[in-house]
Formats: sequence, C-alpha cells, structure tokens
Amino acid sequence: MKRKLNILAAFLIVILALGTLTGCSSDSGKNADKLKKDYSNIEMNPNISIPGYESLEFKAEKEEQSVDFYNPDENTCFFRISLVLKDETDTTNGEEGNAGEETVLWSSEMIEPGEHVKSIKLSKELESGEYTATLKYECFRLQDKTPLNGSNVELTLNVN
Repeated sequence: MKRKLNILAAFLIVILALGTLTGCSSDSGKNADKLKKDYSNIEMNPNISIPGYESLEFKAEKEEQSVDFYNPDENTCFFRISLVLKDETDTTNGEEGNAGEETVLWSSEMIEPGEHVKSIKLSKELESGEYTATLKYECFRLQDKTPLNGSNVELTLNVN
C-alpha cells in the first residue's frame, strides 16, 4: 500500500512540474513577444481597413466594459485605439465651461493584425445616458512602428 502511495505521489509531482513549466512559458511576455516578431519581410499594403461603429452599448456605473475592438487580418500595420469622450458642457449661462475638451476613457497597447480586444477598463464610470464619443485609430508600420495615417470614428455611447 505504501509503495502505491509513493508511486502516486511521484506521478503527481511529475505532472505538477510539467504543468508549471508549460504554464509559465505559454502566456508570459505575450505582448512583448508580438512586438518582437520579425515583420521585416511583410510587404506593406497601402490600404488600411478601419472598423466603423455607429454606437456602443455600455453598462452604467461600471469601469469594466465588453467590446469587440480589432485590427482586421488584412492590415499590415499595428493599431493603437483610444476611446475619447467629448465634453459637451453648456457654456450659454455665461460661465467658463469645458465645451470642446475631451476625456480619454481608454487607450490600447499596440494591436497587431487579426487581434481583438474583448474587454476594456474605462478611466471613469459613466452615468446612464447618451454620450458623443470618438474612437481614435493610430496606425503604425509593423517593421519599425513608424506612425502612419490614422482615423477618427464618431459614435454614440449608449450607457444603461
């Protein structure tokens, strides 16, 4: 009986050791690895596909939000996406306001072609309502991260 327990214990230790070794290497440095990939042989496509959105649905009073922001597979550039809220403070009462200013609600790391961002953490919670916002796309060459053209997508945030 003791021998069976010793064999079982040894087997479990080997399984745990293998699991630890493969677990440590599978996801660690994922973001750093994609930025170190060799993109030197990729031919630049002069066209950049920018996903468009008319509106986004967010939960009120929550920083964590579900989204699907992505860089299309056919692109040969990195994206950096920012969600910016336009401040529409009313200045008609004669007091100084913040009209025209913007608040960055979220900004991504570099997103490679084919990669999706499924959840984000906002810089502040939003109350229920309808907001005017902009998704700002900054594009960068894969080879050397040189800035390329960008795009702004105006949209409505529906917060419930």
